[in-house]
Amino acid sequence: MKDKVLEELKMKYGRNAPKLFERLFLYLSIASITSILPIIAISYFLLELAPVDVPWYLVVSLAPVYVVIAKWVFSSVLLLLARVSIRPVEEGEYEMDMKNGNVRNWLINGVVTRLALNYFGTKPFGMPALGVYPLRMLRAKMGYGTQANIVTDPYLVEFGDGTIAGAGSLVTSHAFVGGRLVIGKVKIGRNVTLGVYSVILPGVEIGDNSVVAPLSTVASKTRIPPNQFWAGNPARKVGIVTKDGKIRVLEKEKS
Repeated sequence: MKDKVLEELKMKYGRNAPKLFERLFLYLSIASITSILPIIAISYFLLELAPVDVPWYLVVSLAPVYVVIAKWVFSSVLLLLARVSIRPVEEGEYEMDMKNGNVRNWLINGVVTRLALNYFGTKPFGMPALGVYPLRMLRAKMGYGTQANIVTDPYLVEFGDGTIAGAGSLVTSHAFVGGRLVIGKVKIGRNVTLGVYSVILPGVEIGDNSVVAPLSTVASKTRIPPNQFWAGNPARKVGIVTKDGKIRVLEKEKS
């Protein structure tokens, strides 16, 4: 007897599904071949074109330098490939059916962006402040002096000037609700602070100078006005942010 649930899943995911494995293999192959080319060029110059004779063992001893060059070329090529591969995705709720162009595009975008960030890193050279550059390459709108942490869909995210996301904070523009894919842009204003391990869900808008407390979850499609302090799970208004940047908790929240 056939399993109807399994058959329905195969119909949704099996047919018209993007060839993700083939895409990954292609991108990794291109990046690998490209990363070897500068090593070949450097070795050829030292052995054949250098004005002085360079012993072969000196060329071999430069292996650590080759590794560093190859790593950054490999990662940068993946980042560039991801940028040119990002497809348009519209906001909304969708059945996880591969016949839907938005679902297919979101899936492709997710694979290529995560592949690039996995190798390039979200904190180049271990510096969180440099994380805005790979995110900008992946079409995130990152203002001046911003700092992000985990961003799942960079091309659907906007950070205003001076906004800081604490360690472990998550900004995601997609979620699954009742078996449906929810996609929504996240817009964060200027000088916003996202506490450590806070979670920002799809469709959220946060006004300038607002603060989200650590470990808080801002529910989908929530609108946080400027100069407010939100906390909890789900997050709600528990205070305000004064003009001098101090947090003032509401009297009813103090008890």
